[in-house]
Amino acid sequence: MITQNLPHYQLLDSGLGRKLEIISGIKVNRPSPQAIWKPMLKDSEWNQVTSNVIRTKDGGGKWEHKKEPAENLSLPFEIDGRQLSFRLKFTSFGHCGVFFEQIPVWQWLYEEVKFLKQKLGRAPKVVNLFGYTGCASIVMAAAGAEVFHVDSSKGVLDWGKESQAQSKIKADAIRWVQGDAQEFIRHSFKKNFMYDGILADPPSWGHGVKKEVWDFEKHIHLLVDGMLSVINRENSFLFLSSHTHGVQPEALRNLIWDKRWKDIEASELGVKHQNDARILPAGIFAAARSYQK
Repeated sequence: MITQNLPHYQLLDSGLGRKLEIISGIKVNRPSPQAIWKPMLKDSEWNQVTSNVIRTKDGGGKWEHKKEPAENLSLPFEIDGRQLSFRLKFTSFGHCGVFFEQIPVWQWLYEEVKFLKQKLGRAPKVVNLFGYTGCASIVMAAAGAEVFHVDSSKGVLDWGKESQAQSKIKADAIRWVQGDAQEFIRHSFKKNFMYDGILADPPSWGHGVKKEVWDFEKHIHLLVDGMLSVINRENSFLFLSSHTHGVQPEALRNLIWDKRWKDIEASELGVKHQNDARILPAGIFAAARSYQK
């Protein structure tokens, strides 16, 4: 799944651990550890940025802006004729609230939810684990899903609600749950809650609301087992992505392997440069359906 040709986002160049982008009209220079090659554009092009991320000694980062971005900056996103709007904020570690390699994932999810809604005759019940600022949740809600969005950070949940309001998604379409993803799945299993779709984009490591420890390599098989226990055997989908170093697409395929799936694929996520054929790697995914389209 490759992101390309977006009206409000362009990847201009990358190299030497950095990437040069235009995000909603703002030219930025951010870290990109995958970019081990040399940049193609001249230094003069890179020097035209108005916003730059500087790494700090403690491993964090900070933005330096030659001109402060607008307070109400957003990323417009159109899908199936519907106009959505995602709130952008420049935070530490070089983030802005949107991971642009996920845009083809949103499109995949939209089509699956739309298909299932017609097939089931009701709103599909879906879960977004490690949901961050909720772009995928908003897209699935726009397609007609009842969404449970789970993240341990109250700040990003509030951020997501801003984007929901901007996108004119009705308030009861998304339930914003502050909690640990593993605990949410365990609770769902105990209560016999079942879902029609699950999206999970877990980090390499992290902490839950109650300081629960998440380590991808130690816990991912337990999480996947839990997800399979609460997802309907028929008419359901599962999408798992990873950005953990060393994990390959076939490993994710093996993780989610189950007899219920009629269709399963695994590959890479990436972003195409605007003016050349290079792809900036940005993670991997495995996706499965228990129905045929």
